[in-house]
Amino acid sequence: MSRKPHPTERRDAEIIGNAVRFEVSLFLGVGRFANGVAATLAEARVEAGRLAAANPSSRRPLIYAIDAMGRAAPISNSVQPRKECVS
Repeated sequence: MSRKPHPTERRDAEIIGNAVRFEVSLFLGVGRFANGVAATLAEARVEAGRLAAANPSSRRPLIYAIDAMGRAAPISNSVQPRKECVS
């Protein structure tokens, strides 16, 4: 029997599926962050690697999907990039 998804999981999945951009953020210290923006999840993961390399710490950058209404959803490591349409 499959588990019924929580409403928050459904909402986050919708935001991720309709994302218009991805924001990357790495906490550097009290009130300080390194931030980046990317158009695709694959680009956001590259940006996260760049931020981590430029600002070595024990923390990992967080990636958020942002939809057209400005709603944000966190991206976990298990989320795969969407396949790009080939015409």
